[in-house]
Amino acid sequence: MPAVLDSAALDSARAELEGIEGVRRAIIDGPPYTVWVIADAAHSPAEMLVHTVLTRHGLTPADATVQVCHAHAPEPRRRVRFISAKMDGLRTGRVTARVSLEWAGETHEGQVEGESGYALEMRSAALATIAALDGVIGKRVKFQLVGIKPFRAFDADVVVALMKSDLDGKSLIGAALTSDDPYRAAAVAVLNATNRVLGNYLSNEEDLSATSS
Repeated sequence: MPAVLDSAALDSARAELEGIEGVRRAIIDGPPYTVWVIADAAHSPAEMLVHTVLTRHGLTPADATVQVCHAHAPEPRRRVRFISAKMDGLRTGRVTARVSLEWAGETHEGQVEGESGYALEMRSAALATIAALDGVIGKRVKFQLVGIKPFRAFDADVVVALMKSDLDGKSLIGAALTSDDPYRAAAVAVLNATNRVLGNYLSNEEDLSATSS
């Protein structure tokens, strides 16, 4: 007669399977029992090892069918990552915005000097973000800041950036919560507006580089 395990025994077997190196998830369905083991391809356990674990918990090879599945490798990140935004005062009435971004393991910094004042400093932070993006894409795509503005919406402070690119001329809109750092919010709003365009463009650049290498 085929073995039938209670829920506690099944949970114990599942936990031991998920303790095997490379196993992301184990699913036991039945009876009749089918066991799916989802594992990294580089550390995939042998089916015999899975059966050994199941046998210790009362499921022999005759009691359970085992399927070892390989998880897809994670997709490479297609988004430019924000690192920091700083505002330095040079002299009365003038400030310098510095924004650092990361792409493919490299840091790119943009720097813009402008006038002091909350709205003007937000604009300088946005322009410094665009300057840092120029370092990422080498000015092969040009972004233009149409405007950036703080709003109060749903009991939250939000910064909204309106952008355009020379790829299709369409408007790009990005938003970010202000929290305690308005300069970070300005930079992130610009990234949120541009990252979809950048993601497609940079992934195409990577594909071309891989093809030509």
